Amino acid sequence: MKILFDIKHPAQLNLFKGLTSELREENWDVTICYLQRGKLPNIIKLEYPGFNTIPVGSSRGTRWSILWDGNIKRTLAFLELIRKEKYNICVAASSIPLAMACKLAGIPLIQFYDDPERKQVNTINARLSTQLFFPPIVEKNRKVSVFNCLKEWSYLSPRRFRPDVKALEPYGLAPHEYIFVREVSNKSFNYYNQQDGIISSFAGKIDPSAKVILSLEDKSYANRYPAHWTILQEPVKDIHSLIYFSKMVISSGDSMAREGAMLGLPSVYCGIRKMKANELLMQLGMLQHLPVDSAVPFINMIIGKGFDEEKQTSIRKQLLEQWDDMTAFMKEQINRYKT
Repeated sequence: MKILFDIKHPAQLNLFKGLTSELREENWDVTICYLQRGKLPNIIKLEYPGFNTIPVGSSRGTRWSILWDGNIKRTLAFLELIRKEKYNICVAASSIPLAMACKLAGIPLIQFYDDPERKQVNTINARLSTQLFFPPIVEKNRKVSVFNCLKEWSYLSPRRFRPDVKALEPYGLAPHEYIFVREVSNKSFNYYNQQDGIISSFAGKIDPSAKVILSLEDKSYANRYPAHWTILQEPVKDIHSLIYFSKMVISSGDSMAREGAMLGLPSVYCGIRKMKANELLMQLGMLQHLPVDSAVPFINMIIGKGFDEEKQTSIRKQLLEQWDDMTAFMKEQINRYKT
């Protein structure tokens, strides 16, 4: 059986990492396609060694490039690849180009996504895809089904992730004595309406005694942050261990804010998007949505407190008991199309 996965950004890379490895061990012929955008190609090489990886399309961050290079040309490239390689099934996380190519080629495509707010995109994907899967934050119908977790759980569940304290050694860090900050670029489709460098606008108000590790998507912003902050150079080996052993997570992007919450940390999303996936964690008391500098009092309060390791363990145990094994769920859905 031949299967193609489409990856457009690092969150999707992590979503499918365990699944693709298990399928390969079960003798599936696995192809990883990826968008040439930012650091993603380098991260693909690091995280998917030994896989057949193929760049498909690109994005330079402009609206024209997203439309032409990242969608129209990408659709045509996928169609050519599918017809040439004769895949049995394709898998993605919201990929209209792949959905269109699969529809034209007549092969099944299933997608796993968590952003019902993008209604127009989801409507197109539903029409073109065989099946869409969301967390329990949508209404089910003939084309839309649900999985009982958030997609980041596929690689953060204790069944899948074992934090390694050795990941801290290159940075001279001690567990839970630093904070982890993620600043996304506003050049992606999801963040076009968000101001650039949100965290840089209030970084000077964060307690200067705190050690800070900064994951900065656009390195041209580097001089906007306090000089004592450590800026990570991607690709970062075992970034989720770095997050797990931090004291808290602050992120202007929604994905890493959710990751921090699922790793049992005090986590703050300071971007502007209101998302049902975030609200699910907010209702459980695991995530704070504090836009822009309204986050500062909470951040400094957490910095001034000791870290509660028992609470971290309890949160992860609670999620493990209540949520699906996302990787097992995805594999079950894929095997429905096995001939």
